[in-house]
Amino acid sequence: MTHGLKSREHLKTEDRYQSYRDIAYEVTVEEFPGIEAKPLNYVDALTADRWKDLPPGSGRPTRASWQWTKEYPFYRNRPNRFEITFWKEGVLGAICYGQLSRNGTRMRMNLIESTPVRPTPLGRKALPILSFAAAAFADIVGATELWVLDPDPRLEGIYRGQGFGDREIYHGRRVGQRRIL
Repeated sequence: MTHGLKSREHLKTEDRYQSYRDIAYEVTVEEFPGIEAKPLNYVDALTADRWKDLPPGSGRPTRASWQWTKEYPFYRNRPNRFEITFWKEGVLGAICYGQLSRNGTRMRMNLIESTPVRPTPLGRKALPILSFAAAAFADIVGATELWVLDPDPRLEGIYRGQGFGDREIYHGRRVGQRRIL
């Protein structure tokens, strides 16, 4: 297989999955009027990384341990990725990267973060909106499980409220919470 042929196949697969992501964005916006759902771009990653620079007392004190800009190139090369940002009134409210398992039966939400700024533009709906969008994408591609990987233990009850089970081992290596679709 030549490099050019592989690139065409990759682009074809990327286009197919982008159409699935677009459908997931559309149904999410229909379900949650007043928000915008968009693909994750590099400027969004920069914006989310700047959340850690907020002065103390201006919002939630903890934030994600990863850097969105460092994760960006990895996920951009995954055609079967799930990526989404949520906006309300021009303010980034939440961001997520995920990916399908190799066989396509499991959809993982690997990285999730909502703005630490309070009040948040999404109110207390960041996780319900994210899990709805991820479940919609999973349904479109035929996955039967939705996972949130490495969830913050303090949020386990909140994830359970969205239909995820107790913490368990995912694929023998990581901890996650699963929702059967």
